[in-house]
Amino acid sequence: MKKRGSRDNLGKGRIQPKDAKGVQGLADKLAEDLQESKLEGASIIVDRLEQLKDLALDGQVKQMRQLKDVMKNWSEILNSAPDDTDEFATGDMALCSSWYAPKVEVKLKDLFEEFRDIEKAFAKINPAKFQDLGRRMNKAMERIAPIVHGMKNLPDEVSDIADRADEREETLKDTDTKAMKKLLEGQGMTISLSSLEDCKRGLLDLVEPTQRNLEKVQTFVSEAHDKFKQAFEVPCPCCCMTSYVYDQPSRCLTELLENADRALDVDLQPFFELLRGLKDDYSDLDLNRVSKPTNRFAALATERVDRLDKIVAGARPSRISPCCFRPLSVTSPERSDPASLKLQA
Repeated sequence: MKKRGSRDNLGKGRIQPKDAKGVQGLADKLAEDLQESKLEGASIIVDRLEQLKDLALDGQVKQMRQLKDVMKNWSEILNSAPDDTDEFATGDMALCSSWYAPKVEVKLKDLFEEFRDIEKAFAKINPAKFQDLGRRMNKAMERIAPIVHGMKNLPDEVSDIADRADEREETLKDTDTKAMKKLLEGQGMTISLSSLEDCKRGLLDLVEPTQRNLEKVQTFVSEAHDKFKQAFEVPCPCCCMTSYVYDQPSRCLTELLENADRALDVDLQPFFELLRGLKDDYSDLDLNRVSKPTNRFAALATERVDRLDKIVAGARPSRISPCCFRPLSVTSPERSDPASLKLQA
């Protein structure tokens, strides 16, 4: 918001036009109304809801698709591992394959069981439900956001009008006070807030299970690299050979680690931000924190805009209907009434 009360563009000794001064006074009053109504706080809430709406609309579909591909690859690799035990030992470990491979097979089988739980958790994450939520929020916010932001910007808008009138007073006549009055009416605001309230219904039933499942998936992804390498560690008494296994990895280990790297490249933070925001900032939000400041500011600002409307009307040229003027007839003394002349004498 621009700083009020200073008119630095006035030259020394130059008198500010009366109407411009009056408009600036209204802008200053509107700035006070903004503070009194606490509309700034409502605007911050609306901005946060806009962020959450955009994240929900995105649904993190791209990230979930990338992760789904990795999950599919891991499942195929781990499922086929028992058929490829002869490939587990490579390079220097090949001579110990009959001793080493069965031990790796057991660890991969246990890892596959753990992974199946992660697969189930991942399958329960449904981005489409969040996109549907985003669409419903968007429909409500299409009305709410312009009204709240428009009201918040009204003091600056009127101050800009004063600035222009200060330079050229005739610009006042072009001011659109009708748009300001329509803004302050807040048409459709109540219905839109009601729709936004409806979006909260059952929200936690969607958010909390998704959050738990996503955390399970993230934990597995963050630990996957180490888990897969541990499965191929060489047991005692030949544990010193583990470094050779990592230097000359089998195809199974190589593919598991490549997919682990791909999974780590998937950015899940926007999804977590959406879930935390819906839970912490929206699920129990009292929407009166938006409606009350908005209504209060509208009530205060209506008087200012009415006064601005009068100033603007005064700046516009008056429309005088053409009328016919008849010249005044002057009676000459020669043709005056003799009785009136006698009275004058």
